Amino acid sequence: MFYVFLLLQLICFSNLYANEPNLSLEKAEEIAVKNAPEIQRLYAQAQSLAEKSVAEGQLPDPKLVTGLVNVPTNTFSFTQDDMTMISFGLQQAFPPGKSLAFKSQQTKALSDAQLRKIEEQKINLLRSVRQAWLELYYWVHAIQVMKGNEKLYKELLQATEIQYSANKGTQSDVLQVQLELSRLQDQIVQATQQEKIARAQLKRWVGDRAECNIASSLPHWPAPLSLEILQKILEKHPVLKADAASIDAARLDVAWAREQCKPGWMLDVSYGIRQGHMTDGAERSDMVTANATIDLPLFTKNRQNRQVKSSAYQLEATQYDRHVHYKDLLEDLNVRYATWESLSQREVLYEGQLTVQAKQNAKAALLSYQSASADLTTVLRAYSNELTIYLEELQIKMERAKARAALLYYAGVSE
Repeated sequence: MFYVFLLLQLICFSNLYANEPNLSLEKAEEIAVKNAPEIQRLYAQAQSLAEKSVAEGQLPDPKLVTGLVNVPTNTFSFTQDDMTMISFGLQQAFPPGKSLAFKSQQTKALSDAQLRKIEEQKINLLRSVRQAWLELYYWVHAIQVMKGNEKLYKELLQATEIQYSANKGTQSDVLQVQLELSRLQDQIVQATQQEKIARAQLKRWVGDRAECNIASSLPHWPAPLSLEILQKILEKHPVLKADAASIDAARLDVAWAREQCKPGWMLDVSYGIRQGHMTDGAERSDMVTANATIDLPLFTKNRQNRQVKSSAYQLEATQYDRHVHYKDLLEDLNVRYATWESLSQREVLYEGQLTVQAKQNAKAALLSYQSASADLTTVLRAYSNELTIYLEELQIKMERAKARAALLYYAGVSE
């Protein structure tokens, strides 16, 4: 009974994804974006900074000051001296200049930078999903083609064995077909390994749906815009938008540092309660005290001025970061566009000539062998070339699609 139960479990597990629809690239993208912790993390960081920016724009909490003032030490009486009192007061600090406003605006700019990074993370995630899906697509279909050729080689092996048994062929022909069949089976094993690797990489983005069958067709993306237009669009790429927000934050940090050269101040207001009576019998009046404490930024050379210079250098570094990112993006765009153009030309050549010629050559070689006008080596070489050319065409289509997916990233397209 236990073995029957175990068998049923294995059957259920093997059919777990059998009823699932084929995993199209569009569906893979939808799953990846919906469940991406990278995007959720950036959103949480942006929200954290947005909340912090509000808090940083507020005045510090006031302080309650209370104490006993001018208590005589000989009697510790509250009525002996005129100036003895119980004091209650409030202190409120005011940071220098517009420090609060600049600090709040700086943090808000950092929050905006995180929001721009969400846009970049999304299109970068889509590029990664597309590349993983396309890689899996190639290996799945390559294995299908190889297995089709494996069946053909087995039939050819059977035919050569029959001819050899009938003394119409040689043992060399049989061994040669067996060798080609073994080599092809080794290629299938290697391709199966690559398929598993590609499926594991796709699983990073779509989870267990990567175990589903892959869709049978490549995505149909429209041709990209011209390189000149893409180069102009690149200036508005989310990476550069995030850099622009970081530059704004750095500028506000410089402004905040300059405000530290201005004096901050503190207001102190207290109320003193006196006990006892005056010499004429009247009650002693209470006292109100108001003080202002003002910072004197006299020694700014090695503190405030250094802080301003530090912020200015950081602003300069942030601007250089944006310049570096733009140059990197521009270089990658040019490379990917050239790759896409070259692969497009090769795809036309393979579809229009090489694949057709290889198929015709294999058919002609087989007919010549059947009519005894060509040897078996010619047939095997022709079929091997046909398989190689078909796999090359499949790889070109896959690599071209990868290059097109990269161009979508550089165009900032998230759909």
